[in-house]
Amino acid sequence: MAKVTNPLLSGTASGKLGDLMVFDKRGHVRQYVSPANPKTTNQMLVRNSMGDVQRSLKLLGTTLRAELRSQFGYHWNSMIVGELTVNNRAALLSYVAEYAAFSAPQKADWVTADGSTPVEIDKGAILYACASAVFDMASRMAFTVTLSQPAAANAATVGAEWTDNI
Repeated sequence: MAKVTNPLLSGTASGKLGDLMVFDKRGHVRQYVSPANPKTTNQMLVRNSMGDVQRSLKLLGTTLRAELRSQFGYHWNSMIVGELTVNNRAALLSYVAEYAAFSAPQKADWVTADGSTPVEIDKGAILYACASAVFDMASRMAFTVTLSQPAAANAATVGAEWTDNI
């Protein structure tokens, strides 16, 4: 239900007026459009990838989490998700391709170090992608974080630093 202050269209209003119009907080009026959720294959692919990134970020330990918050600001997790999903997931797919080039024992080490339960991206690959994004962002912005540069042979080190189990 719309909340109107003063006569309609000459004062302020917020909310929805029937199924005709919507008043937003900025004072703009637009036509009401019923929300759609087509659940296309590409949409679900992106949603699941973003979910995988978020599940991996939830495993961050208190030390690294505090560093990221102090260096990147309050929306540090949105920055990381944005870094990995911008341009149709270009960075994420690049990190996953790097991970795919690892040997089988190296992949097994990353799978062991990864505590998340991904849906779209292979276990191990999502930890490598998230840790690589964090390390690369910190390097580009000249920030200091206690995270080793992810590489094929240091899964145990990065996994321990990721969860503060050092």
